[in-house]
Amino acid sequence: MVSSSLGIFAVVAFITSVVLGSPNPVSNARRQQNFLAVTGATVGGTQPRIEIRDLKSQPEAWNLFLLAWARFQAMDQNARSSYYQIAGIHGQPNVAWDGVQSTGVTNAGYCLHGSNLFGTWHKPYLALFEQVLSLRAREIAAEFPAGAKRDRYVQEAAKLRLPYWDWGLESSNHDVLPDVMTDATASVTFPNGTTTDIPNPLLRYSFHPLPPNVFSSPWSDRNVTWRTSPTEADDIAAIESRLSGENTNIRTTLYQILTQYQSFNQFSNTGSEQSLYGSLEGIHNNIHSTFNGGHMGAVPVAAFDPLFWVHHANVDRIMHIFMKLYPDTYVTPYEQSIPSFMARRGQVYNAGTRRRPFPILSPQSPVFLTHLIALWPFHSTSSGEFWTSNSIRPTTVNHYTYPELADNPSNETLKARINALYRPMATSVASPNSRAAPRAYLAVVDAPLTLAQDDAMGGIYSIDIFLGPGTASSPPLRWPTDSSYVGSTVFLGNARGAQGDVVRNSVELTQALKERFDRGQLSALDQDSVLAYLKDNLSWRVEQEGVELDVGSVSGLRISVRSTEVSEGGDGFPKFGDWSEHGEITTGRPGGVKL
Repeated sequence: MVSSSLGIFAVVAFITSVVLGSPNPVSNARRQQNFLAVTGATVGGTQPRIEIRDLKSQPEAWNLFLLAWARFQAMDQNARSSYYQIAGIHGQPNVAWDGVQSTGVTNAGYCLHGSNLFGTWHKPYLALFEQVLSLRAREIAAEFPAGAKRDRYVQEAAKLRLPYWDWGLESSNHDVLPDVMTDATASVTFPNGTTTDIPNPLLRYSFHPLPPNVFSSPWSDRNVTWRTSPTEADDIAAIESRLSGENTNIRTTLYQILTQYQSFNQFSNTGSEQSLYGSLEGIHNNIHSTFNGGHMGAVPVAAFDPLFWVHHANVDRIMHIFMKLYPDTYVTPYEQSIPSFMARRGQVYNAGTRRRPFPILSPQSPVFLTHLIALWPFHSTSSGEFWTSNSIRPTTVNHYTYPELADNPSNETLKARINALYRPMATSVASPNSRAAPRAYLAVVDAPLTLAQDDAMGGIYSIDIFLGPGTASSPPLRWPTDSSYVGSTVFLGNARGAQGDVVRNSVELTQALKERFDRGQLSALDQDSVLAYLKDNLSWRVEQEGVELDVGSVSGLRISVRSTEVSEGGDGFPKFGDWSEHGEITTGRPGGVKL
């Protein structure tokens, strides 16, 4: 009987290794017992990550931050905890890190996009970066001469956390992109008292050296990171104009996904349990695509740009605000649509439970396998345990929080803070003195995950929505500056995603309609007038890598308009009713509804 059981176990283990790869991706290396335990910054207790412009207003903290970031970037690229190696975890050079061997595809990094683990995977990634940044800051603080100044710097080092870049702030008051991320130089004071200007470490990363035959074209020829293509010569003004043009779309979508309840899977990513409201990953995609042609605009190399880290700190912040608002929903199992260094397409990923069903011989197979779904390659201990979505759920486990959450606010207080930060000018529209309920409007975009076989750029493309007489005639990269532009929905699909997969996103139209009414372009805000205006003035275009594509060439594209009644809830958030589709708005046009 024992022999028979062992035989069955051996067969199951063999099939497991074929289907999943090694159940433990570091089984061959576990004996080394010297994995890098991702802890986050371990000194100073739980400290808030603050907005980068707020950090700039604290002179000694800012000076220490710049010195630490520069020293981090200067580390030997062969070191496991170097800026180069940590940035490379996300994508290229597509190699194993910290002994974690591939069980997925070898032409991708560890990062998970279009995945139910999109948000949680980036948590230990940020914590790892913050951990090393903190170590460098503490080294520098200890180099100041003994005395009151050193004591202050030691205290600042203990409090230092990775700042975030809040791209959701209203852009009429300031540039969307902080100048501290774009200045060519930065003034610093070294521990020995010397004050000088250094190349701004927040502007770019300089490879030292750029290794040959590691990066795909065009990245293989760029020995520093770029924000745009070299032909644009890092035109910061052009980037700012694109970010400003997209700001209303970002803000309205952000407000929508925070104020309207949906499951964590729907809220967090573009690839699972999609909803009408958009997702955090969808907004994240829009920010990346603004840097079209630069490292930040290409998934395989984005993490080498310093902007990546403050951008993703804000993504993490928004995720934790949502989790505080809606603590009853979190990661649920879902199939992976885009394979990675560890994930295979169709593999079910969960929050880290150790027992789950997995079909071996057929989808109906009753066999259960013990298989940990971890946030690879991030170890929680030096002996080889991994972080999971469950274990890393609280911010405090990695010793950080955010300003909106630091005092453990009530939901009422948190909702007031969200309204103060992000509530748009209009969440619904209606004609004055009308007895009809106000309504909200959306352009819902169903589009293929993958357009072209392009691993170098990561396959990013966008559907851009316009509303007004005529459409933009300028090059695609300048569309966001056009007066008829409303916003875009961006897809990060790539050659590893399956052809034919369709994902959903949306562009909020309500505020744009209010603006057109204020300009005198829309005669009234009752539903009939709005729908007639949309039928005559709504248009869409497709862009990839700065080139306009024929809308008719995008198989599976479907643009529809939906609306719902809106009421004000007692909690200060708008309440949406059931959504109605208005197929007549887009029917008869390429990419429109087929009635």
